[in-house]
Amino acid sequence: MAMHRSYAASHKGLRNILGQFSLLAGRTDYGNPADVQRLKALGDELFMLLTHHLHTENDHLLALLEQRVPGAAQHDLRDHEELEVIQQDVADRLARLDGTQTALEGHAFYLAFTAFQGRYLGHIHHEEVVTEELLLTHFTEAELIANSERIVQQVEFPVLLASLKYIVPAQSRAENQALFAQLKNAPPEAWNAVMDAVRPVMEPGELEVVVG
Repeated sequence: MAMHRSYAASHKGLRNILGQFSLLAGRTDYGNPADVQRLKALGDELFMLLTHHLHTENDHLLALLEQRVPGAAQHDLRDHEELEVIQQDVADRLARLDGTQTALEGHAFYLAFTAFQGRYLGHIHHEEVVTEELLLTHFTEAELIANSERIVQQVEFPVLLASLKYIVPAQSRAENQALFAQLKNAPPEAWNAVMDAVRPVMEPGELEVVVG
């Protein structure tokens, strides 16, 4: 049975930014424009990453699984359709915030987001305990690794940088050592951009340890 886990790194990163946004949404003064702008900036990045991740899964994981095991991807595809609708509603609510809302209105937004967060966390848990196992059973290790490498190669570089800001601090040291070993083959300007993106979100000295 294959061991390469296609969902692990991206899901750790998404759990990280979802938690950060939830924390900030709970602390925000919705009558303070500066507070609301900080929340909206993080929310814009969150929803961008969620949208990109969903379409990556549809195109590069679920499409492959459906070809090899017809019907196996349908649960997650239906989930994605439902989550897109809920996410868009929350994103629209966020866009309407302008720093003139009452505490009650702000709390209503917070509850709407955390309801979405709970639904999303349940979905990615299912992917890791059910869908991941299907991938591990029906694909070889080499196939899964090659597919993950294709995904990384096709990700737009700004999206990759944004993703790494949340993936790297959410991973174990061993996972990050393996990640940076792969990234060392990147061109110098790309490598330096990655270092600049992740250094602020890591513990002092940790980057040097995992890079080696």
